[in-house]
Amino acid sequence: MAFTGELEQLHIVDILQLLNTTRKSGTLSVKGARGESRIIFSNGHIVGASHLNKVRIGTVLVKMNAITLKDLDQALEIQKKAGSNRKPLIAALIDLGRLGRDEAALGLKKLIEMTLVELIGWTKGTFTLDTESIVVSSECSYPISKMEQELSLDAQMALMDALRIFDERERDRQSGKTVPPDEELFEEVLPSKVVSAAGAKGQVLTADDLGLGDLEHLERKMPEFLPVNEIFDPVEIHRQKIKETLASFSAEEQETFVSFLGKSTISIGAYAGPTRQEGRTKALILFSEDDLIKHSVMTICKDEGVMVFATGGEKELERIIGQCLSIKILPIVVFDAPETQEGMLSKEKIISLRQRVKDKYSQVSILQAALPQDYAFTLESFKDSVRAVFPKPSKETGKATFIADTIIFLETFKAYITDMFHGQNDPAAADNKLSRLKDAIMAIRSLNDPPALSRALLQYVSEVCERAITFIVRPAELMGEKAIGVYAEKTAGPTPATGLKITLTRPSVFREVIEKGERFYGDSDSEVLRTQLFEAVGAPLKPTIILLPMKVSGKVVALTYGDFGGKEASPIQNDVLEILANEAGMVLENMLYRKQLSKASIK
Repeated sequence: MAFTGELEQLHIVDILQLLNTTRKSGTLSVKGARGESRIIFSNGHIVGASHLNKVRIGTVLVKMNAITLKDLDQALEIQKKAGSNRKPLIAALIDLGRLGRDEAALGLKKLIEMTLVELIGWTKGTFTLDTESIVVSSECSYPISKMEQELSLDAQMALMDALRIFDERERDRQSGKTVPPDEELFEEVLPSKVVSAAGAKGQVLTADDLGLGDLEHLERKMPEFLPVNEIFDPVEIHRQKIKETLASFSAEEQETFVSFLGKSTISIGAYAGPTRQEGRTKALILFSEDDLIKHSVMTICKDEGVMVFATGGEKELERIIGQCLSIKILPIVVFDAPETQEGMLSKEKIISLRQRVKDKYSQVSILQAALPQDYAFTLESFKDSVRAVFPKPSKETGKATFIADTIIFLETFKAYITDMFHGQNDPAAADNKLSRLKDAIMAIRSLNDPPALSRALLQYVSEVCERAITFIVRPAELMGEKAIGVYAEKTAGPTPATGLKITLTRPSVFREVIEKGERFYGDSDSEVLRTQLFEAVGAPLKPTIILLPMKVSGKVVALTYGDFGGKEASPIQNDVLEILANEAGMVLENMLYRKQLSKASIK
C-alpha cells in the first residue's frame, strides 16, 4: 500500500524521523524539480538508497581511496566478461581482495549521506511511501529482510550526519565560499565502463552491492498500513502505534494521547539549517524497552530538532554514545525507570550501566526516570550524580490517571531537555548561568550570621518553587523558622514559620534526607509529609518537593523545603541549589570555627 504528501506540508527531516520512530518498512520516493531519489526502510532503518544525480559506488570508493582506478578497471572487466552471471561491483572487488567489507560499508554510507544532504535542502516536491515496494530500481530486487540483516544504517544517525554536513555547507555559502555539488566532487572516473558494465544498477545502494547477494529470498510480512493512494496523515501513524501500546485503555483515552502527540507532528516548515539547529545538532539517547515512552519521546523531541536514539541494549548504548562523540555531538543519556527484577531494566543493571557511562563518558549528562513511589532509587540516582530524576507514571498503580499523568510527564521532560540543550548550544546563556551562580556564591560568602545563611537558601529555593520553608534540625524534630509563599504571597518575602513542627521519630522522607545528608527532588508519598506538613499548610497540586540540607562537619543542621503550590511541577536545577547549600554549610562551619578561636584567645 502507498500514501503520498507534499514537502511543503511536511519536510523530509520530519518524514525520516517519523518513519524511524514508527519503525516502518518500504520505499520512500521523493520527487522534485531536480529529479527523484529513493530511500529503502526496513523496520525504521535505512537499508538502501539511490542518489538523485547518479553518483556511483565505484567512483565513491575511488574518491575515498578505498580502491585505486586500476582496481575499479579490473573489477569492471571481470563484470563485463561474466555477462549475465556477473556479480555486483563491490562483490567483485571483495573477491579480488581489493576491498574490505568495512571500507565497502563506509562507501555505501557516504552514498546514503549524499542522498540525504541533497533532500534536506528541498522545500518543494512530493513524496510517496510504498510499503509493498522494496526496490530502488527495476534492475534491483532484493529481499528487505536480508537487506536489514546484511546492511542497515540507523536512520537517526545517518540523518544527524547529513544535517551536520548541510549546516556546514550553508555556513560556508553564507560566508561567500564556493560549495561544489556532490555530482561534481564525485564525477565518474571511468564513465564509459561504469555505464556499459554496471548499467543502471551502479547507482543503486543495496546489500547486494556489498557482495552479499545470492542469498535465499525470505518471505516477509509487511505491516498493515494506510489504503493505497491515501494522503499522508502523520496522526494516523501515531493512532496505530497508540492502539498497540495502550491496548488496555479505552478508545477515548487513546485518542486523548494521540491528540497530544499530534501537536508535535505539525510541520514547522522547511529545515532552516543552523538557525533551526542553533548551530549544533542535538542528540538524546533513551535507554528503554517501553514502546510507548520510546515512541512518545521521539515524537515530542522532533519539533525541537532533537535526534532521539532509543535502545535497550548495553553494547548498542555505548556504540551510539561513541558515534555521537566521534562527530562532535554531545548527547544527553536518559535511563528509563526500573521495571523488572532481572535483566537490562533491573535496578542493579541500570545503576551499574549508569556508573559505567559516567566513568567512561564523563562529559555526558545523565537523566533518570523513576517510579514515584521508589524514592530510595531516586535518592540513589542523585547520589550517583544524575543531573535530574523524573517521576514516571505507572499503569499498575495509577491506571485511572495514567494518560493525563504521562502527558504531564512528557511535557515536563521536553521542557527540561529543551532548556538543557539551549544551555549547551548557547555560550552566552551558559556564561550567564555561570555568572549568576558565581554571584550567588559571593553573596553567601558575604553573610556573617547563621539566620542570614538559612534565609539566603530559602530565597533561592523560592525562586524556583512557589512555596519554601526553612527548618532547623533538632534531635527529634524539625522546627519551622521562615517561610515564603505559605502564609502570604511570595512577594511579601519571608514570614515566621515557628508554629511548624515535624517529628523525626518515624520513618519519612525528611529523616532519610537528614540521615544521608543528600538532597531530594521528586514525588513523595511520605505519611509524615502528608499528615504533619500538608495538613498544616495545605497540600500542593502535585506531590513534587525538594528538600535541601545544609551541613556542618557532615551533620545536617538546617533543611530547606520547597514545592510548586497550586502550579504544575517543573524541572529545577538541583545541582545549582546543592552547590549553594554546600557553600552555605562551609561558610557556617567557618563562622563557628572562628567563634571557637575567638573564645579560646579570650581565655
